[in-house]
Amino acid sequence: MEFFFKKKGLRVRVAALIRNRKGEILLLQQKKKDAYYWLLPGGGIEFGESAEDALKRELKEELSLDITSANFLFLNESIDPKGNRHLLQLVFLATVKKQDPTVNLKEKAITGFGYFPLGAVLEMDIRPDIKDFLSSGKYKPAPFIRSQWVYDK
Repeated sequence: MEFFFKKKGLRVRVAALIRNRKGEILLLQQKKKDAYYWLLPGGGIEFGESAEDALKRELKEELSLDITSANFLFLNESIDPKGNRHLLQLVFLATVKKQDPTVNLKEKAITGFGYFPLGAVLEMDIRPDIKDFLSSGKYKPAPFIRSQWVYDK
């Protein structure tokens, strides 16, 4: 099943909305081809891994950040009009033990990072584009249902 999703270009990603004491939002900069853009920290969910475990792993691997809490905010779906890619992004409001990230030097995709005030974020090239959600400045958790797998007897 995992092969099918990769073949069709479906990617499921987790992302963390992390704010510092000033309310600024942590963003990472990446470069693909000749374009620089910004995104919330996070990454892909591995098969059999829960969304919250993936979020913890990605923040630890990329930025040496330890999550103390994560509350689901929203699901963002982005589909390439050319039909090449389909992204589902689960965004969590996260708090971390220390607010100063340290980028793992093995993470070649990350070209920069920083905390930015909301006004600046709304002017940046954010991918996927979630600026409509961010513009409210009010981030309230939404239901996130975890179910146990039940086997038929």
